[in-house]
Amino acid sequence: MDFQGSQLLQHPAPTVWRALMDPAVLQQCIAGCEKFEHLGGDDYSSTVKVNIGPVAARFTSKLSLSDLVEPTSCSLHFSGQGGVAGFGKGTAKLQLVQAEAGQTQLNWTAQAQVGGKLAQIGSRLVEGSVRKMSDDFFAKLAAYLNASPAEAAKASEAALQNMAADVLSEKRSTRLLWMLGGVVTLLAWALLVWLN
Repeated sequence: MDFQGSQLLQHPAPTVWRALMDPAVLQQCIAGCEKFEHLGGDDYSSTVKVNIGPVAARFTSKLSLSDLVEPTSCSLHFSGQGGVAGFGKGTAKLQLVQAEAGQTQLNWTAQAQVGGKLAQIGSRLVEGSVRKMSDDFFAKLAAYLNASPAEAAKASEAALQNMAADVLSEKRSTRLLWMLGGVVTLLAWALLVWLN
């Protein structure tokens, strides 16, 4: 399955990049995200609880980042397992492009393969779930970016308290989270495929 999308954000690319690299921000924006762990190098694992149509499961995934070009682009390779709900694997690419008046166009593409119950429920239901999840993510990301610094700091502090200490100490975990965040569109897919 192939997915793509684009989102116009009302902030410059470096600001969007920083938000997407912040584990606390992504923790707030990704529905059902329970944990992120840095495994070493550019490798990570995550757990996300999701519902896609009649399929509800907790998905664990392994992710690898590559082609990182701050603050403009990166790639993600993922594979995930959700027990009887199914499995998924694939790749995603994100690109942040500076637009007019300090805005940023976030473009993404993803290619994924799914199996198990996820494959049986049909591509229309999967695509609809991916679209809703990505729309929800970007709405939450925009709300975070538009919040006053005090509100954003308070929300980030609350999210940080819920994250594991080892994730907070890993600088590279923010890259995964950024990928997940930026790829939430992919995450929508990824969350439903490998994370979902």
